[in-house]
Amino acid sequence: MFELVRRHPVSFLLVLLLHGALFAALMFNISLISPTSSQAAVEISVQEDIEVIDAVAVDAEAFDQVEHQREVARQEEVAEQLREEEEQRRAEEEARREEERRQAEEQRRQEEEERARQQAIEEAEQARREAEEERQRAQEEAEAERERIRAEREAAERERQEAEEAREREEAERREREEAERQAREEQERREQEEAERREQEEAERRAEQARELEEQRRRESMEREQERLAEARERREAAERQAQMDREVDEWRAQVQSVVQRRWRQPSDIDSSDRAIVLVRVNETGRIIDFDIESCSGDSRFCDSVRQTMDRLSSLPRPPDASAVRGGVRIRFEPD
Repeated sequence: MFELVRRHPVSFLLVLLLHGALFAALMFNISLISPTSSQAAVEISVQEDIEVIDAVAVDAEAFDQVEHQREVARQEEVAEQLREEEEQRRAEEEARREEERRQAEEQRRQEEEERARQQAIEEAEQARREAEEERQRAQEEAEAERERIRAEREAAERERQEAEEAREREEAERREREEAERQAREEQERREQEEAERREQEEAERRAEQARELEEQRRRESMEREQERLAEARERREAAERQAQMDREVDEWRAQVQSVVQRRWRQPSDIDSSDRAIVLVRVNETGRIIDFDIESCSGDSRFCDSVRQTMDRLSSLPRPPDASAVRGGVRIRFEPD
């Protein structure tokens, strides 16, 4: 009873109001009966009132049932509307979450692409800076070598000039001294003059020969040092050029390897464009694959299986230009077309 009242308070109030109105009408009807009326009339009136009360009671019960059914129907309608609104709210929430997941995935993919692009730009810039620094160092070394050779040549020339001037001074002094002695001993040393002149000539020739030999030796040593330094500079320059050529050949070989693997890769259908995989492959000097290792794979199982199957099918890669350059292996990227 109390549960029914709690569930349908409005219907209960309406029933109470209806019963109160009927009771008031009944009392009003009884008060209209004349007191002088006969007992039969009273009995008839009372009988009619009893029948009216019974009829009203039956109508109220039927009304309660109808009102209860209406209330149940209204509550069911409200509950159905609430269920529909809840389902709609859940669907909208699920769609919102799905859109947020999609946007987060798209943002992550864009960030990864931007990081990869920035890394490639940084690596290229680093390689360019290193090459420029190497070229600048080689140029500075060559310039320093030329400056040193020029300084040595100037020093050798100064030494030669000083030696020549010293020889000329010595020769002048010796002639002056001999001339004075000759004048003093002109008569006494007449017979010795020829011997003295002969000795003088021989001494002059010997000294001149020594000076020429010394100059020739210095010139040869200077030329040999210059040739050695030029040879060293040339060897360093050629070594730098060979290394640059080797780097270019290794880069071309890596591009060939990437192209070969990309052609042999059977990409699964309906894969995500953000799927990525990096495989470290180790090869010997002939290009034969020794082993490989999948370092990372961000795709689903079909994507990762296709990468592994592609590497299993490959037995060799293009021959590397230098085995030492790929001793640590080569990394291959798998990206959807």
